[in-house]
Amino acid sequence: MPNYEKVNDVVAGSIAGVNGVAVGDIQNVNGQDKPSSGATLWVMGQEDRRVAYAANSDLTSWTTYDSFAGGSNPQPSASKDYIAIAYGKDGSNNPLWVAAHNTANCELAYKGDPTSNDAWTGVQNDVSNSNIVNGFFGIVQWGNDVWVAAGHMGSGQALYTSPDGAAWTSRDLSGLTDINTSGDIYGMASDGAGNWWFAQNNRIYESTNDGASWALKHAILKADGSTSAGTIRSLEFTNNTLVAMTYLNGDTPSVYSAASSDLTDWSTGTALTDATNAAYSIRSASAAGRVVLAFGQLMWTMDVSGKSITMDSNDVDLTTDSHGNVFGLATDGVTYVAVCDTGDVLSSTDGGDSWSLRATNVGPSKDGECIAADVYLPL
Repeated sequence: MPNYEKVNDVVAGSIAGVNGVAVGDIQNVNGQDKPSSGATLWVMGQEDRRVAYAANSDLTSWTTYDSFAGGSNPQPSASKDYIAIAYGKDGSNNPLWVAAHNTANCELAYKGDPTSNDAWTGVQNDVSNSNIVNGFFGIVQWGNDVWVAAGHMGSGQALYTSPDGAAWTSRDLSGLTDINTSGDIYGMASDGAGNWWFAQNNRIYESTNDGASWALKHAILKADGSTSAGTIRSLEFTNNTLVAMTYLNGDTPSVYSAASSDLTDWSTGTALTDATNAAYSIRSASAAGRVVLAFGQLMWTMDVSGKSITMDSNDVDLTTDSHGNVFGLATDGVTYVAVCDTGDVLSSTDGGDSWSLRATNVGPSKDGECIAADVYLPL
């Protein structure tokens, strides 16, 4: 069931009560769940299969460990890095974390309690006992009691779904219109109610049955409609709006948006100043209609609603501190957290407009590759 984002045009985080019921006592509104009021735990995937975690109450203090030390096979080699991490549920409605490695061996791993410091459980084969063919997953996400993992296409044009984070089913994509092996999946989003989207090159594909089947939904073009707008490097869903960031070498990276009620009608592109070399390394997070994008040491923030994009900060350095390049970005709806290739951690509580350096050299000397909070998306 999706979370409500607004009630009578008041964003979720600003609601004090509804019809005389205090916000703390609200269970749902018109069939939509109350969104989380914030995280209790943040978990970071690092290089060399290390995991770090910190309480939301103290982002200056991180514990890090080898996530496969003492574990049994399958497991990635000690030099493999985490690429993606997400929070959701297992098949019994218990909290679960799932992460992906940059390897063709043991692509996925999962754990119920990442603060226990013992080994995660690796996943190398799908439910048919066939080796997962992707080679690596750049995206893992949970929504509507389903996990979806996607990334490299190569010789295996597929993504994978799971009801519990442990048993994964391959979903063949090879028959989709215009799908090919020359474009990996960098962007994926869900509305939390069974509808999912992923992007390959400039095309957006849609599933209305929790990833079991897919179809081409839309191809984003330049404003004159003549050529591709570029490769979509991130997708975000918030405020009933799907947001796509595109990159094309030699052209200005831009952001496009559309109301989820009509994904054939998109805005024209809003340019991202100084993001020319963003390539695949753009990072994004969103909540309550706010979208934050990061590349290198720069940040862009905007508010979105349907085809409307209001740019707030365009090409702004996170802080004056030396912190390295942002490799991971996430939000719990209250706080945005960015992790860097130096192991540094930054946070923002004003929608990404200003940032504070919270921790340095977490690891130590281990890149921060990805980050997630213990809240359910979308926000």
